[in-house]
Amino acid sequence: MKSKTLIAATACVILSLTNAASISIPDISTLKGPLTNTPVPASGIGSPTDPDDTTFGNGTSSRLALYVPGNVYSDYPGWLALYNALVFQGVPVTVTKNIDVATNHTTVVAYQALQSKYMGSSDGSTWSTYVSGGNTLIAIGMTSTDSHLKSTFGVTPDTTTNTNSRKAIALNAPTASIPASSVNSQFDLTNDVDAQIPLWRQYINTGFPTTGYTVNAAGTYALGSYLTSSGANDTKQAITIKSTSNGGQAVAIGIDLGTYIGESTGGTTNGIPRSYDAEYDPGYDNILRMIKSLYSTSTSTGLVTSWPVPGNMGVHFAWTYDIDAQDSYEYAYECALDLQSRGIKGTINWQAKLVKDAYDLASFSLYYRNISRVEALGNMELSSHSVSHSPNLASFPTGTGEEIWDGTKYVEDNYFPFIGECAKNNGTWTTPIPGATPCNTPDKSDYFYTIGGSILGEARVSKFILESISIVNATVRSFRTGHLLYPDILPQVLAATGYKYSSSGASNDRNSHMPYQTFYSNSYNQAVDILEFPLSASDEDGQINGDWNAPGSGGYPNGSYAYRQYHVVQKIAKYGGQYTFLIHPTTHAVPGVTQTLFSDKLAFQQVLTPKVANVSYFDTVGGRGDFHNARIAAGIDVAVSGTIATVTVTLPKSIVDLTLCVPTAWSFMTSTVGASATPGAVILLNTVPAGTVTLTFQTSSPPVGTPTTTSTISMASPTIPAATPTPTNPRMVDDFSDPSRYSNEENALGYYTGDDDTVTQRTTVQGDWILLTFDTSSYWYTTLGASNTCNDYSQFTKINFAVRYPTSTIVGFNFVLQTTNSGTCTGLNQYPVDVTSLITAATAGSDGWLHVTIPLSQFTGIDLTSMRAITISGFKSAGQVEMDYIYFS
Repeated sequence: MKSKTLIAATACVILSLTNAASISIPDISTLKGPLTNTPVPASGIGSPTDPDDTTFGNGTSSRLALYVPGNVYSDYPGWLALYNALVFQGVPVTVTKNIDVATNHTTVVAYQALQSKYMGSSDGSTWSTYVSGGNTLIAIGMTSTDSHLKSTFGVTPDTTTNTNSRKAIALNAPTASIPASSVNSQFDLTNDVDAQIPLWRQYINTGFPTTGYTVNAAGTYALGSYLTSSGANDTKQAITIKSTSNGGQAVAIGIDLGTYIGESTGGTTNGIPRSYDAEYDPGYDNILRMIKSLYSTSTSTGLVTSWPVPGNMGVHFAWTYDIDAQDSYEYAYECALDLQSRGIKGTINWQAKLVKDAYDLASFSLYYRNISRVEALGNMELSSHSVSHSPNLASFPTGTGEEIWDGTKYVEDNYFPFIGECAKNNGTWTTPIPGATPCNTPDKSDYFYTIGGSILGEARVSKFILESISIVNATVRSFRTGHLLYPDILPQVLAATGYKYSSSGASNDRNSHMPYQTFYSNSYNQAVDILEFPLSASDEDGQINGDWNAPGSGGYPNGSYAYRQYHVVQKIAKYGGQYTFLIHPTTHAVPGVTQTLFSDKLAFQQVLTPKVANVSYFDTVGGRGDFHNARIAAGIDVAVSGTIATVTVTLPKSIVDLTLCVPTAWSFMTSTVGASATPGAVILLNTVPAGTVTLTFQTSSPPVGTPTTTSTISMASPTIPAATPTPTNPRMVDDFSDPSRYSNEENALGYYTGDDDTVTQRTTVQGDWILLTFDTSSYWYTTLGASNTCNDYSQFTKINFAVRYPTSTIVGFNFVLQTTNSGTCTGLNQYPVDVTSLITAATAGSDGWLHVTIPLSQFTGIDLTSMRAITISGFKSAGQVEMDYIYFS
C-alpha cells in the first residue's frame, strides 16, 4: 500500500544501504551448506483430523459454530478445509462435536451432520426448535428425511448422486416476496462466471457428488438450482432457504462443500475450473460469501467479521517476478525501482541456477551480485524460485535432506541437477550425457529433462544460497516452483526446510481468489503450516504491453490486457481477495513461448499499478502471509447489552491494519488501540501487538443524514482520504456504498435508480462507486423522492458529483435535473446543463477522481420545491465513466 509511512520506512533502508558496492557480498565459490540435515518428511495424506485434537473450540456463542458430530470427521475429512476457508473469509468460527454446544450459537453450519446415521433420535426436534427460536442453521449435505427437518427446511432431499445431470449450480435472482433471498444480491447474476458454480469434472467425465432438494413448503426459496449438461434447470434444487417470522433461517446446501474446497486447494478438481488463470472465476468463494452474509445478519443487531485485506482496501495485491533467465537479473532491478518510486513492495523469486546445462548458462553464478542492487532499494522480498526450474519436478524423488552446495568442489558431493535436451519421442539425449539413463520424453520436440534433482534439494539448497548472499541478512520464507508444478509432497518439504509461504498454484485452477492453508500431499486430512497465495495472472497469459484500450478499440476486440486485468482486480475487490501477478523480467523466450520485450512488460506494470492503486494494498508474498497468519488466528467475540455492543478481538500474533466489518447501523464509541472508523468498518491502525483489543459501539440507528445501508463492508482507506467530502447538512443522493441496495435499484435516499437497459454495463465496484459503459443513446437516472410528490430541495444551492474515466478518455455529458409541475406534482420538466467543460477543467487528485460542483442557479428557471429526479444523458460518444457520489449542499 502506498503511504507516507511506507515511503519513509523505505527511505531509511536506502540511506543505510546507499553504497551496496562497499558491502561485502559472499563469493558463492566459497560457500558450503546447508550444514544441518533436513529430516525427510513423511509422504501420504495422514489420518483425518479429529476436531477434539484441535484448538478450534475456543470463543463465545457469538461465533459461527461448525458442527461436526461423532465420526463425521473420519468419513468427511473435508470439514477442516471448510473451517479454514470460512476463517480466511473472515468468519469467526468455533468447531464442536456437541449439539448442545452448537445450539448455544446464533449460527450453526452442520457439516454432513444431518444424515440419519449421525443423528440422535431427538436431533431433528432440537434443530427445529433452534430455528424457530430465531437462529440460523446451514446444513451441508443434509440427506435425512426426519419429519422435523423436512418441515424446518421446507424441502425433501434425494439420494446423493454424481451424474452429469448436475453440471453447475446457478444462483437465482432475489425476489421481494422472500426477503432472505437478498443474500444473492451481492453477486452479478448477469455474468455466468459469478452466477454459476461449476461441478462437472470435464477431464474425467464425471460429476461432483451432490444432493438435490424438492421444495415442499411455501416460503422456501431456491437460492441455487442445479444446471444439467444442456444448461437447463434440473428438477432438484442445490441451495434453499426458509425463514421464520422471528428471523430464524434454515439453509440447505446440497454439495459437500468441504470436499469441494479440499480438492480445489489440492489441485485435484479434474477440470472443474473454467480457466487456469488471468480471468475472474470465484468458484467456491461465492458459497462462502453467502454463508458469511447469513452469519453477519443472523441476529437483530448484527455480528462482526474481519475483512481479508489490511486497511479496508479491496485487494491484497502482490507484484512478483521470476528470475529464471540471463537478462532477468538486470531487468529485475528496473521492476523493483519502478515499484520503489511508487512506495510499493514486491517479491522477487530468484532461481539459484548454479549449473550450465541445455536450459541456460549458470546464470545465478554469473549474475548473483545484482541481487544486492535490488536489496539496496529496500522494497523487495527475497524469495526462492528453486535451483533447476525443472519441467519434470513432479517426478523428482523427495531426496535425502542432506543435499548441499559446495562451491569449492563444484561437482563432488554437490546438489547438481542437470537439465538436458531430449530427442523427440525416443528417450535419447540430443547431446549425450555420460552415465545418464534415458530421459522420459513426451511426444514433442525440444523437451528438457532433469537428472540428479530432488524436491528437498530444490528447496533447501536455494534457500541456503540466497540467505548466504543477502546483504540485509534476509530470511527466505517464500517459494515458487518452476513452471508452477506442484508435487504432492511439496507442502511437507517446504515446511521441513523452513519456508512459510508458497505461490506455486493458480487461482482459477484452485476455484478461488483467496489464499488458503495447504495440506499433507495436496489432500485435506491434515493441515501443513504453509499458506498458498495462488498466481492470478502472468505475462504469458495475454498480449502484455502498456496499451489501455476498452473492448473494440485499438485493435483489441476484448480490450487490452491491462484493461482486462484491471476489471479482474475490481471484481475480486468486491470481497477482499488476493491478486498475484507474475512478470518474467526478460526478453528471452524458451521454445514454444512467444518472445515479449521486457519494455512491454514494464510498461504494463506502469499502466496497471496506478489504475488499481485506489483498491489495492500492495504487499510482498511474505507480508501477505504474515497478515493472514495473524488474522486467521485472531478471535472475534461480540456481547450486546442494551444498546451497547462490546467487541473483543483476541490476537495471538501482532497484526497490521486489521479491519473489522461491523453492522452499518452501529456507531463507533471506543477502542483500546488506535482505530479509524467509517460506516460499516473499523480499522485497528498500524501494528497492533499480540493481546486483547476491546471496542464498544452504540447499536442504535445512525444519526439523521447518514445513509442507511445493509452492507457490512465499507471500502474507504484510513491512509487515502475518501473521495466523498462531508459538507454541512448535505443530502446524499447516492455514494454507491452498498451493492446489495444498488442491485435492488435503490439509491441512498431509498428511491428508485436505473437506466432502462440503455447502458451496456451498470455495476457497483468494490462497494464504493458505480461504473457505466455507455453509448450516445444511453442515460442513467436516480429519483429524489416519492413519485407524484413535490420534493423540496430549495434549501440547497449546489449539486456535487465526482467522476473518473477508467480508459483515461473524458467523454462529456448533460447533467439534467427533472421537476414536476408545482401545485399538481405531476408532469415532467427537464433542466439540462452540459458539464463537459466543468469536468475538463477539474483537477484530478492522486486517486484520479474529478470533483465537480454545479451552482443550482445554472439550472435556469428551475423550481427547487418540486424536484423529481437527476438524469445523466447526452453522452458525446461511447465510453466508460465511474461515479463516486452525488449530493446536494
